[in-house]
Amino acid sequence: MYRSMSALLALTITLNVSGQMFPDYRAIYDFTNSDVSMEGVRELKTLEDGKRSLSYNAKFPLGKINIGSDFHESEDFISTNQYTVSAKWTIVKQERVLKFDREAKTMSASGKFEWAKDLPENLEIFDPLNAQIQIRKKVMQGAQTFSLLLPEIKTGEIESNQYKLNPDAECSVGEKIYQCKVVQRERPQENRITTYFLSPELGYLIVKIEDQDSKGDTLLELKSVL
Repeated sequence: MYRSMSALLALTITLNVSGQMFPDYRAIYDFTNSDVSMEGVRELKTLEDGKRSLSYNAKFPLGKINIGSDFHESEDFISTNQYTVSAKWTIVKQERVLKFDREAKTMSASGKFEWAKDLPENLEIFDPLNAQIQIRKKVMQGAQTFSLLLPEIKTGEIESNQYKLNPDAECSVGEKIYQCKVVQRERPQENRITTYFLSPELGYLIVKIEDQDSKGDTLLELKSVL
């Protein structure tokens, strides 16, 4: 179950149809690996004062998982407020929370991991959910390579994630075939490769994500937009 949850954190997704702000939406995605299979709903919502919420909620036999990111978004900057993961597997419960306090200039974790760090100034630091908004922005802008800064949830260390654009590939959603942009992220220290498939025809929606590491393969696929 814990490997499944870690893999799911890498495969969370959002919708991007403009270079600045993204419309609210709800969509269904299937998540599968060797441990678990589940169907979940991804939802992007606009709240008051420029706040936005992105979440993924899914149920599966004997358990459920809820992942959420609360953030502010402007044309040039995404600012995370809080990132939360809560999961239940039979009688086992687990929670992970990342908080970004920009007034106090601190970043902290609670739940499964406990730490506090100074928040670097003048750096755009993403969480595992809203980072993928920026991936789509970069692809729409024509970037061939780019990097994003994310905190390591276990320790709080800021890590640079490297991305590159690969040749286009075909993706299917039901009976429909889409020509997709392909973005690959490599993590040599983890022997891990994550590949994102984005459909320009669907406003650069991510229609599939493949995650490969030494423990096996994980797949997330779009089923329908609600």
